[in-house]
Amino acid sequence: MPSPPRFGPTQRLQRAYARGINAIVRRVLPPIGAGQTLEGWLQELAERTQHADVQEASELLARRMVNWQDIKNARTWREAAARSQQSRQLYALLQREMAGPVGLRVQRLIADNARYISSVPLEAARTLVDEVRKAQQAGARPGTVSKMMRQRFSELLSSRIHLISRTETAKASTALTQARCEELNIDWYVWLSSKDARVRHSHAKMNGVLTPWSEPPAPDTLFPVGQGRSTLGHYHAGDCPNCRCTQRVVLTLDDAKFPARVYWHGAVHHMNKQQFRQIAVSLERRAA
Repeated sequence: MPSPPRFGPTQRLQRAYARGINAIVRRVLPPIGAGQTLEGWLQELAERTQHADVQEASELLARRMVNWQDIKNARTWREAAARSQQSRQLYALLQREMAGPVGLRVQRLIADNARYISSVPLEAARTLVDEVRKAQQAGARPGTVSKMMRQRFSELLSSRIHLISRTETAKASTALTQARCEELNIDWYVWLSSKDARVRHSHAKMNGVLTPWSEPPAPDTLFPVGQGRSTLGHYHAGDCPNCRCTQRVVLTLDDAKFPARVYWHGAVHHMNKQQFRQIAVSLERRAA
């Protein structure tokens, strides 16, 4: 039997979302007029981000992204349902879900992402203004400041767009998967890392760990590097900035391999199948 499907966003979706955000941002940016102060330009930009056409374009793009992700997520769920003995029940719930918690989560994701999109140029501009002020206080020449404004602003925009496109598509995928799991009373997933050179140390350590939706772990606290303290706190796979981790939903005990590493009550434990049965009550019911 093929392995259970893996939930998560696609790079194609992330790239399409980034292109859409970039198109909106470029339309919003006002040119810096002759003799215009940075403060005046920042104020003009803030006003332009609130224009009705910008807000509408941001909401439309956010809706498209969430709908694309929802379609992909639902397709993965149908693959999972086809493997399950409860396929009829899973299909029925997927048909009526938009009237319940999943539909509400979709609307919240759209609203959040529309706000993030319209905030991109303003957040980049505020960072630029702060950097320019510091450069001026340090004695930078006007020509240096002008060059900095042209080059650095483009870098800030690209960085912000990349961060939002990658982070928000992943968070949307995780949120939709979690909402469907909660609707279906599915309590566990396997944390899957990207398994490449760029993966965080803590996320590499979380790879393969059985994780309950009801208790998100704090990977950077569980597996710290050096003496630094993480501020990310508790989160699920794919639910923090630039995270490329995904989930494999555990429908039955057969979807997990034992002995397994299990996150439970703030720590990762090594458990055999019988030990896991004692805490995974809903899975035990499904297996029966």
